[in-house]
Amino acid sequence: MGKKENAQKMLEFIEEAWKSAPSIVLMTDDYVYALWPLDEERKTWKEVSFVFEDGSLEISEHPAHIALQLFIKEVSLALPNYKNVVIAAEDREKLNRILKRIEEFVE
Repeated sequence: MGKKENAQKMLEFIEEAWKSAPSIVLMTDDYVYALWPLDEERKTWKEVSFVFEDGSLEISEHPAHIALQLFIKEVSLALPNYKNVVIAAEDREKLNRILKRIEEFVE
């Protein structure tokens, strides 16, 4: 898929993540990342990322213990490298900022 199609798919994933609890959606200057449970028991989690520069979209599913490890890695290793990080865990206004940035690639 191209950048536009990947951006559209990422918008769909973010809305899906927002409806699940707990979930995390975050944005840096380079990418958007989301992680959320796929089932009520929270045994399986979906992880997606969209890179602004090339429009690449990575999608994966993991058991809960792996999802936790990936989240810890994201927060402890990747995020400290960025000044401008928007985290939309329960803040719809921040989520809208993230959605607006991705929508730039759909238009």
